[in-house]
Amino acid sequence: MKFQQIRSATSIVTFANRRFLIDPMLSAQGTYPAVPDTTSTGRGNPDCDLPCPIQDLFNVDAVIVTHLHFDHFDKAAAELLPKKLPLFSQSVQEAKILSGLGFTDVRVLADSGTDFNGIRLFRTDCDHGSSNLVTMDGYRDCGFSEKASGVVFESNLEKTRFYLAGDTIYCQYVVDAIEKYTPGVVAVNAAGAQFPLGHLLIMNQYDVRSLMRRFPEIDVIATHVEGVSHATVTRPLLRKFARENNLNRLFIPNDGQTIEF
Repeated sequence: MKFQQIRSATSIVTFANRRFLIDPMLSAQGTYPAVPDTTSTGRGNPDCDLPCPIQDLFNVDAVIVTHLHFDHFDKAAAELLPKKLPLFSQSVQEAKILSGLGFTDVRVLADSGTDFNGIRLFRTDCDHGSSNLVTMDGYRDCGFSEKASGVVFESNLEKTRFYLAGDTIYCQYVVDAIEKYTPGVVAVNAAGAQFPLGHLLIMNQYDVRSLMRRFPEIDVIATHVEGVSHATVTRPLLRKFARENNLNRLFIPNDGQTIEF
């Protein structure tokens, strides 16, 4: 398998010879304002530009939208993605929204598995601030849902499963998914994004360390690092932390970089 970091949570996963565009945020830097009531990089959202022309991202077999927050599926994605591309959604409700935007092949990821061209995709649970009542209040104020999902990829053509953990802190959901599916490679969203200030929405460096200490045999990719205004973890910070804590199986790709396993 291959993992190409694009920007923030956007990536391209090549698995069993099929290419999946993950969580496309395609807008230019600064299109959206900073997330309120929390830390800010001062560059708006996204806080950097794409590392490649947008059209380069459309040479894929399918798109996976783990949830409908702006940094995982934005207005530019809704307008620019080819409408015939298969789109996988986390729920019937979000699939209806995507279909309403003109996409003609929207499919729902199932906990029991969804088949696609010799690959089986399993939806997994996330804690995207959902256990924190302050965060949930803030989501309601902004009109967002706290619901997010991860995905496990499985195929006889690959030597191991791949687990895209999605927008989640390190929690029992993540432990359960790893113990159930025993992936060899896990991608974690690790920007340490907060909303409101002080309340984690996704993993930070300490979450990553705890996961890797519990599962030392797994290769871990840190994605969704930088790229959004409310990130608290940078690549230099995470690389320094990895060296100091002997996290030798942690990969932290730059935007545009591809890692092969």
